[in-house]
Amino acid sequence: MAPRRTRGARIESRTPPQYAMRTERGAGRAMERMETAPTYLLIINHGRERGYETRELERDDFIVHTSRLLKRPRKVFLGLGDFLEVGDYKKLIDSLFFNISGSAIETLLDDSNRQVSAEENIPFSFFKLAVYFPDFILRDIPTSCASVIGKKGRLFPGAENFIKHIKPYDPLILTAIPHEIAIEFVKRLDLEERNLISTRYAVATNAKNREVYSGGVRVFMSGNRRSIEIEKVMNRENLSGEDIVYIGRGEAGFNAFANMNSMAFNPTKSIIPESTITLYGSSLESLLVLFNFGGAITPLLTADAMEANLPSLVVFSEERSKRDELIELELSHRHLQNNIIGQRLEHSGESYVSVEREIDIEFGGSSIDIQGVRDMVKNRMSAYRDHPQDFVHEVTNIARERYGRLYSSPEDES
Repeated sequence: MAPRRTRGARIESRTPPQYAMRTERGAGRAMERMETAPTYLLIINHGRERGYETRELERDDFIVHTSRLLKRPRKVFLGLGDFLEVGDYKKLIDSLFFNISGSAIETLLDDSNRQVSAEENIPFSFFKLAVYFPDFILRDIPTSCASVIGKKGRLFPGAENFIKHIKPYDPLILTAIPHEIAIEFVKRLDLEERNLISTRYAVATNAKNREVYSGGVRVFMSGNRRSIEIEKVMNRENLSGEDIVYIGRGEAGFNAFANMNSMAFNPTKSIIPESTITLYGSSLESLLVLFNFGGAITPLLTADAMEANLPSLVVFSEERSKRDELIELELSHRHLQNNIIGQRLEHSGESYVSVEREIDIEFGGSSIDIQGVRDMVKNRMSAYRDHPQDFVHEVTNIARERYGRLYSSPEDES
């Protein structure tokens, strides 16, 4: 089927292949599938001034065209939070150790962090991940407690199969998630310590000879630091910009998306104009259409079981700027796919509540006095209960001082 093309116009969202009508009976099934064969959108973006062209393709043509968008990389860099895992870890840290919803405090911190990030070079989530968690929630807690979150937290749909197929490209995960949590997710993806560079909180040994968090951060792997680490690896392994691709989803990788060959999966609005490729799907297996070099995995991509995992939209940008109507189209696909992801998680039998329950069972069978831990954190935070803005002010001051210290001497906080 020859692709239909339009240039620069608003494109209405198509019904995604997950919902294309299928029939299960007799010879009529083949004919009906031909009549209702889902189509997929491939958009070539020429920049805000020159606009974009849309190609509406049937499955086989879509797979052929998307397989030509990415040069075969020698190395793949990956985000972790809200990408390879579903994003439970922040909520779990609060609910497991604070035992009181920290959502109100976190909302205040996020708002303040965004304001400061707009004015200063402090990455988004620094307040929460580099101050709130290490200094106020996790301080004096055994590091083994945090490890349980990585052992039990939910992986993103399709993460294991996606990683399996990109292993030949020597993947390296860079994440702001603390190491004790991140390494457990990495192990579950059948990767190793060498495949991970993560945030590291300061630790010490307590009177019971247990390793505990001592407050503070040794390394924070987000913002400029993530880009710097990628460049260090590129220099060490003699890699050019064309040899690598960064893949992720959220704002923590903004600099990498904006300055490197990059691929964003269901990205946030701020990332949409920055990434070389944006892709919208309900499983990380959607990304495999871009790794079909020489048609090597075409049989996998054209299998009936894979149809629900194909992306509804792929945008390739020749220039890093986009018209507003294209950004709105991408946001509509993001909203649609996020709804489908929610349904997949809901029907997987692995809910957030079930994860909490499994972790409680794990703690119940350990020597950790989890209730004692929760009481300690609750007492620590009680001083701020009636004055949350004072807490935000304190965190902001610590964050400014800590950011300057970490980035002037990035290997370790003294």
